[in-house]
Amino acid sequence: MSFSLHWLRISLALIALCGILFFFNKKPKFLVPIYHLKQRIRWVYTILLGVLVVCVGLLPLRISVVSDKKVVVEKNIPIQIILDVSLSMSANDFSPSRFVAAKESLISLISKLDGYYISLITFSWKPFVYIPFSASSQAIVTKLRTMNLGDFPPVPDFLWTAIGDALLLGVKNLQQFSDQETYKPWIVVLITDGDSNIGFDPMQVVSYYQKIAVPLFVLGVGQENYLIGRDMRNTDITTNINLTLLQQLADKTSWKFYRVLGEKSFDSFFSELLQNVVEHQQQKIETVFWALNDYLIYLIFVLLFWLLTFRIYVFSVKK
Repeated sequence: MSFSLHWLRISLALIALCGILFFFNKKPKFLVPIYHLKQRIRWVYTILLGVLVVCVGLLPLRISVVSDKKVVVEKNIPIQIILDVSLSMSANDFSPSRFVAAKESLISLISKLDGYYISLITFSWKPFVYIPFSASSQAIVTKLRTMNLGDFPPVPDFLWTAIGDALLLGVKNLQQFSDQETYKPWIVVLITDGDSNIGFDPMQVVSYYQKIAVPLFVLGVGQENYLIGRDMRNTDITTNINLTLLQQLADKTSWKFYRVLGEKSFDSFFSELLQNVVEHQQQKIETVFWALNDYLIYLIFVLLFWLLTFRIYVFSVKK
C-alpha cells in the first residue's frame, strides 16, 4: 500500500461530487429531490452513495493485493561484440566474404538473445560504438542487416588493425553496468582476421579484463596469408592474422580462442556461446500484484451512473 498525491486529487474531486449528491438528499427544493423516490429505492440510493464514498476514500491509498507468484528468468549478462571491419574482412575465402559470413551468423545469434543487453563495436584503426547497448534483438538485427563493409571505406582509418584500442573501448562501454551488481558477469566477443599493428598493446589491455574477471571469447577468422588483391604497384595484398596473439588474449582471461575457417565454424562457436549464456541465467520468484484502484475506478463510474440515473428518472416522473 502506498500513498499517491495524484490519486488524492482525483479522490477529493469525487468526494466533492458525492457531497453534491448527498446534499440533494437533504434539500428537496433542489432540481431532483429525493422524496419522490419510494422508500425502498431511497435505501438503495443511500447504500450506493455510501459505497461510493468508501471507494473514493480508498483511491489515494493505492492498495495492491497479491494475486500470484511467477518464475522470472533474469537475462543479466551484457554481451559486447567487437567486430573487425578492416579491408581484409572482404576476403572471399568465406562465401561471399568473411564480413558477410560473420554478420549473418551474428544476426542468427542475436535473434535468440532477446532481452539481453547487446552492443556492437566496429574497428580497424579507430573503434567506435556502432550499435549501443540494447535489449531489443529485433532493433539490433534490423541495424545489422543494413550494415555493409562499404560503410567503412578503405581510407587510413580502416586500413590498420587496432585490437588493443577496440578491447579498451569494449570494456569502457561495459562500465555503464558497473553499479548494477545484477549485471555481472559480462562477456566480450572479439572477431578479427588481423594482427594488432597500431594503438595500445592488446596484452596490456586484456590484463585489465583479467583483473575485473571479464571473459574474452576470441575468434580468429580466415586463412593465413590469403590473397585479397593487388595494390597500385601490382604487389600482392594478403591477410595477416596473428594466431599466437589471439590465443594469448583468450588464455589471459581463461576463456577460449576459436579458429574460424568457414561459415559453419561461426555457427558452431555461437551455439557454444549461447549455451554458455543460458547456463548463467538466474531465476527468481516474483510476486504478482493486482492494483485495487484498477477496479475501484470502474466501480465508481458504475455507481455514479446509477445514482445519476435514479435522479434523472425521478425528475422525469415528477414532471
